[in-house]
Amino acid sequence: MLICFWALCVFERKPLQEAKKAVVIFHYVEKIKSNLIIAVSMLEVLETLDDTGIVGGEKLMVAYFNALIREVNIAANASEAQNFHKVTEKLEEAVEQTKQHNYGNAIRVVSEAISLTTTDGSRAAEILKDKNLI
Repeated sequence: MLICFWALCVFERKPLQEAKKAVVIFHYVEKIKSNLIIAVSMLEVLETLDDTGIVGGEKLMVAYFNALIREVNIAANASEAQNFHKVTEKLEEAVEQTKQHNYGNAIRVVSEAISLTTTDGSRAAEILKDKNLI
């Protein structure tokens, strides 16, 4: 009886761990995706600034990217999701493109980061849907 109870606990623990991991990934994905969309909007505004506003705008954009990189690194460590490290690389590339005044390229790179983030979110959402959690 004790062995059966132990086996049942082990059996139930694995699906629970999978659901917990999916919740963590889903949470971070939604948060990061929202911030990436905001970054694209900010870059679009940056494209419209004149010479007097561009320096300050770029500084703010780089600061925003750096804060987002830290958030993505936290998400990568907490969730072990596959694409968060790639998202960090994309954001670092966006910083360089922004510093070089290549805002269109920065938008493209951030859009790629959104796609990577969405991929991890889709997997997590599928697990949560299978368990009727969303």
